[in-house]
Amino acid sequence: MNLRNKARTHLKAASEQLEAGYDSALKYAALELRMAMEAITYDQALSFKEEFPTEEYDTWQPKKIMAVLLEIDPMTDKDNTIAFGLEEEYGVQAKQMTSFGTEIVLNMRVLKKNYDALGSFLHILNIKRMKSGETVNYEKMRKRCEQIKEYLNRVLSSPVFNSTLGVFSSIECVECSKKLRKRISQEEKIIHVECSNCNASYRLKSDVGNQYVWEPLQHKIECANTECTKEIVVWENKIRVGEHWNCLDCKGKNTFALGISYEKALNQ
Repeated sequence: MNLRNKARTHLKAASEQLEAGYDSALKYAALELRMAMEAITYDQALSFKEEFPTEEYDTWQPKKIMAVLLEIDPMTDKDNTIAFGLEEEYGVQAKQMTSFGTEIVLNMRVLKKNYDALGSFLHILNIKRMKSGETVNYEKMRKRCEQIKEYLNRVLSSPVFNSTLGVFSSIECVECSKKLRKRISQEEKIIHVECSNCNASYRLKSDVGNQYVWEPLQHKIECANTECTKEIVVWENKIRVGEHWNCLDCKGKNTFALGISYEKALNQ
């Protein structure tokens, strides 16, 4: 599934519609440009496949996907240059750097400004606008399509793309053994992580020396039988109404439930 090539195919189709020169072809150009933007955004999402929530794969709107990516890494929609060099002193940038190139990214600002605007070209004017005598501004429509085409061409011509460099912390899930990997932000001292396989939840905390410690969100809970003191360890996300367990000692059934406490008024 090469989504970047798919984006190039849609961009080429859009260019052909624009080159045709017909006003009637502009709506097809707009459609192809929207599909190119979708393919580029989906491609970005797949580059974060270990961090991108699987339930978000059903989302097709690129703005929603970009919003999720920005939660993962606030630098996702920023252009960047990747370069390397040999340090003469540890921790000090090398005096001579060799560049791999600059990545031009499809950012949230461009998506917000253009994606819905292109979509409006795919519909006829509403009744209110037609009654007011408004007509389709094909010149404005063509100008926007040309501008987006040139921008997307720069994005797809970037010598480097989908760079996801960062600092990560990882652990093997204590519940299901799946490897968990989380991007570390220096601005966040506490990060919540949930296993995508079993939903076990963790708290990732900054410790001494900027080291991060994984804390399973578990609680010790006693059997509700007052004559039994057997404890079990329960994941925090399992503590909800209706969940239950059978006590290994007294064999009774314990069920999480909501409760209400009542006290009479003192003056009664």
